[in-house]
Amino acid sequence: MDTPDITTARAWAEVDLAALVANYDSLAEQAKPRVGMLPVVKADAYGVGMCPVVRALEPRQPWGYAVAALSEGIEMRERGIDRRVVLLFCTPDELDLAAEADLTPAIGDLEALQRWRGVARQSGRRLPFHLEIDSGMGRCGFHHADLARWLPQVLEACEADLLWEATCTHYHSADEPDAQPTREQWDRFQTCVAAFPKGAGGVLHTAASASAARWPEYAADLIRPGIFLYGGVAGDLPLRPRPVVTVQARVTAVREVPEGWTASYGATYRAPRRSRWATLAIGYGDGVRRQLSNSGLVRFGDREAPIVGRVCMDVTVVDVSALDGIGPGSVATVIGGPQDGPTGLSAVARRCGTIDYEILTGLTQRLPRRYAFA
Repeated sequence: MDTPDITTARAWAEVDLAALVANYDSLAEQAKPRVGMLPVVKADAYGVGMCPVVRALEPRQPWGYAVAALSEGIEMRERGIDRRVVLLFCTPDELDLAAEADLTPAIGDLEALQRWRGVARQSGRRLPFHLEIDSGMGRCGFHHADLARWLPQVLEACEADLLWEATCTHYHSADEPDAQPTREQWDRFQTCVAAFPKGAGGVLHTAASASAARWPEYAADLIRPGIFLYGGVAGDLPLRPRPVVTVQARVTAVREVPEGWTASYGATYRAPRRSRWATLAIGYGDGVRRQLSNSGLVRFGDREAPIVGRVCMDVTVVDVSALDGIGPGSVATVIGGPQDGPTGLSAVARRCGTIDYEILTGLTQRLPRRYAFA
């Protein structure tokens, strides 16, 4: 895997692959899926790096991998990954290319079913698919209450053309402490499954990270770990992941400023006293959110420094008046460490008014990733 030399890098992201694998193992132990794990590596593995993540997980022999875009599945094939790849979302016009790349689509409506059936006939082979049931998420899938309308057509398509490999759904509130919404979706899903003829429906999967950690009794045969693998959480879960990503940046300059001096665009911050400011070589062009302006913190070792002024595209100013030994080349941690620590992923997300997912997927390609088994 490509691990850049960060000796002189302005900013970078450290990725602890050992922690990622440990998170995989702990979630598998918590949920105890009957068949296995279907790690979700969409959006470049939540910004962490799809191919390095897959290579790290391959020794665990997961049941397959899940992606959300055709291009992601094709990239996996081009990188030599030949394990099962489930395409969670695709347009009908992408189904031909999905078949060429040996991807298994999730099918959630009759139009897509018939298109996939047509592709199978043209290819001269039975093509697998996962049937998605809308049990309450409302974004895609066969509606659970319309079973009598769609099930006969699904069964007819599977007589010769298609292979019904799995059936799935997605929970909308598994990160909440109340089990009732998840139980309701589970019951709807199970009602559909109970109506399938014996042997139909394949492997069942319903649970992503939050539901696998909080409600393993509703996890079915496979689990689809996503954010938990990458050190993030959805809600206050009983199982906590190890941090995986640490974003760091170097100091480019340090200066003494007089009382009343202003920082960054809009002059939204004025020094309350004579101060010492350090400029970090990282900004929103790298994925540091502007919501951290005048509110975020960074760490130099175990010492904290507040962000002053607006986060810029390429640099961010912090107040290091209370810290000794900070100079050009010093390294600050912008994101990383314990979840609820000052720069932990979840703490940063809360400060930005968003979720862990958005912080990770927002890290741009300008920020090199350094992979290691710590």
